[in-house]
Amino acid sequence: MGQCYFSGSNSGEGFHNFFDGVVPEWDRLTRYFMIKGGPGVGKSTLMKRVAAKTEEAGEEVERFYCSGDPDSLDAVRLVKRGIVFADATSPHAMDPKFPGAVEEIVNLGEQIHRNRIIKYRDEVELLTKRNKESYRRGYAFLRAAKALEEERYREIVSCVDMAKVAKLVKEIGERIGKGEERQCRRLFLDALSCKGRVSFVTSYCEDNRVYRILGAEKDVVTDVLVKMLPNDRKELFCSPLCPDRVNHMLLREQEVFFTTEPGTEGTLISAVELLKKDCHGIASRYAEEARRLEDMAMFCFKECKRIHDELEDIYKECVDFAAITERTEKLLDLLWEL
Repeated sequence: MGQCYFSGSNSGEGFHNFFDGVVPEWDRLTRYFMIKGGPGVGKSTLMKRVAAKTEEAGEEVERFYCSGDPDSLDAVRLVKRGIVFADATSPHAMDPKFPGAVEEIVNLGEQIHRNRIIKYRDEVELLTKRNKESYRRGYAFLRAAKALEEERYREIVSCVDMAKVAKLVKEIGERIGKGEERQCRRLFLDALSCKGRVSFVTSYCEDNRVYRILGAEKDVVTDVLVKMLPNDRKELFCSPLCPDRVNHMLLREQEVFFTTEPGTEGTLISAVELLKKDCHGIASRYAEEARRLEDMAMFCFKECKRIHDELEDIYKECVDFAAITERTEKLLDLLWEL
């Protein structure tokens, strides 16, 4: 199985996406299939079929999961072929920039029987409204959590000894090789979801040299450290709560991975040893309260998932799945002609 990511996040800024990071700046894009359609029509199932068939052929696939529902896919990228299949509906709605030349719309919504779904119109509208309200509640908690995290970040950064960090950056650069900072890719490896906190971090520790930052200040120190490393083609994996901050970084060409994930093996870097003074005790209280608010947000996201499942059940009764299966098989056949 290829690498797994989240291209979007339930964050303190609302839904935040890095869909531009699905295709790295340094790789080519041949075709982009934008999949449209309502809940439960088979968008994720189509992408799972594409990914499975591509891997059966021995080719690399990247999977981008939904931060709201980690069992569902937002996109898949067929690395060798430069092909992307992506869910192009809200909250990451998109339209073609170069219709036909690059992008193609795959509208699974055409297989929704109007004469069936219209009977459920009032229920669909009510469930959609309830879903939006539940997300609004969840994002209110995350906005509050982000405000606390920003205060915590300022407190800890004021305690960081930049001279020590610069010295460590130089030492690491001598070990792994230096480069110029040009291209980078931003995505997420962690999500605040309906299933709680979900992470793909451990899979990156198997085949790479790992540097793990530890300590109560580890996330802030990691953000400062990896942003100072001058390497090309950085893959920056951001905080799901604060997307402007980096929690992990992969240098694929050097096979080096920096992380804050506990329990991972590798070279340990103590965050506290990179401080010039002790942080105020309020920093830990900020962190505790932010985690509590995140838990409240994820409780709301569980409600969102229950409502979404009810919507899917309605649509599943109104979809011509035989036609969608036929459309999927034609797309799979097309892949081997490109």
